[in-house]
Amino acid sequence: MSYDVGIVGAGVHGVSAAFHLARRGVSTVVFDRSTPASGPTGRSGGICRAYYTDPFLAEVAHEGIAFLADFGERTGGGQSGFRRTGAFYLHGPDDVQAARETAARLGPGAETLGPEALPQLETEGVAVAVWEPGAGYADPFATTLGLAEAARGHGAEFLLDRPVAAIEEGAGGVTVTTADGSTHHLGTLLVAAGPWTAPLLRPLGVNLPLTVERHVVAILEHDPADTAGLVPYVLIDVAGGYYSTPQPRTQYLVGGVVPASPADPDDFERTVTPEETVRLATVSARRSPARRRAVPVGGWASLYDVSPDWQPVTGRVTEHVLVDAGTSGHGFKLAPAWGEHVARLVLGEADPRLAAFAPSRFEGGGELAAGFGAARILG
Repeated sequence: MSYDVGIVGAGVHGVSAAFHLARRGVSTVVFDRSTPASGPTGRSGGICRAYYTDPFLAEVAHEGIAFLADFGERTGGGQSGFRRTGAFYLHGPDDVQAARETAARLGPGAETLGPEALPQLETEGVAVAVWEPGAGYADPFATTLGLAEAARGHGAEFLLDRPVAAIEEGAGGVTVTTADGSTHHLGTLLVAAGPWTAPLLRPLGVNLPLTVERHVVAILEHDPADTAGLVPYVLIDVAGGYYSTPQPRTQYLVGGVVPASPADPDDFERTVTPEETVRLATVSARRSPARRRAVPVGGWASLYDVSPDWQPVTGRVTEHVLVDAGTSGHGFKLAPAWGEHVARLVLGEADPRLAAFAPSRFEGGGELAAGFGAARILG
């Protein structure tokens, strides 16, 4: 079988690129060891925000959120599960100037406030808060499936449950051999396999400085007596080191915004431990009295593929091979619009600003600034 472009990885980034390529008439095939969103994508917290310290990422995130909000029309009927709740970002004294500058770049899309603007929260240690009314959360699993179905509608093929066994590059393109022994000839290969990206590329002599971390999420349920005090918006407590999002009924989701422990992507604990749940419940309850009697009802552990500067690694690594990885746990809301930038890169029409995220930046000391202090995941 021959295709113009092959993509390894049916997470939201790989599937988004497939959608944008296929709708342009490019013959595209997606390989995955399992099914769409079966890896880290399906375990994402799903936060949708444009509050990025990098102006280009802020712009792409804004475009991605607009795509998610208008998902059905753009995909021909898919559902993203997007809910616009707004988001508050809480910063300590060291972040005041950077928070104000970041909010200012968003223009009317963000407002800087003092901690007194949050009477329903405990604001000890908070020097400044930023309100982003356009933020919210979405369903990463539904989003990926919707993009995949739309890509199929434009002619893309998906070879699922087909682990890639070998990648060989020649003068005319790339040959991918899957575990069932079948071979596929591609003009261009995009590797968007999250935590498995770096190992897949090593046989080609490409050594990306990507690492893998295990991050956990806990889901908690409010006590019925406390529902009047629910936090109805996304809360990213940079000063406290966690994020939370409202969930259906009276539940909320909590995860961390700081680096976590290294992990083997093929052998890691997929459940959140009781100790991890208690830690997340405790830090989130410090801000919200309504959360102090909440009880755990679930959770999970997922993987982040982390670049040295916690920013995406997107660009060409050999003549016929490109990479889109290293989104470090904050790539979901970027994906619907980032996939279009990747498609244009594949076709030789890239936005010049995308070059800042090329893998080669790590060879020349060109790491990008990211986030606030230890919370580099905020990008």
